[in-house]
Amino acid sequence: MNDLTVWIIIAGFYAPLHFLLPILIVFLNAENSQQRQSGIRRAVINASLSMLVAFTIVIWLARDNKISLAMGVLFVSLLIPIAQAVIQIKKH
Repeated sequence: MNDLTVWIIIAGFYAPLHFLLPILIVFLNAENSQQRQSGIRRAVINASLSMLVAFTIVIWLARDNKISLAMGVLFVSLLIPIAQAVIQIKKH
């Protein structure tokens, strides 16, 4: 397999967790539909940005053969949108 195929497979498995968990947290904990709608929008934007930054760092680390560190970055970046969604809900 070439590198592009491997990264597409990784992103395919990683993206649903990265996006759906924060959206689910907002959806289940929002008090009204307006808060739910704006919260989901914020969660999608936060998840998109953190995933972009995470994959940039991970690809850079993987090219330097630091795979363990790259996987750690992926795991930590998975928690960032979840934490932001929880903080967002607690603020309202």
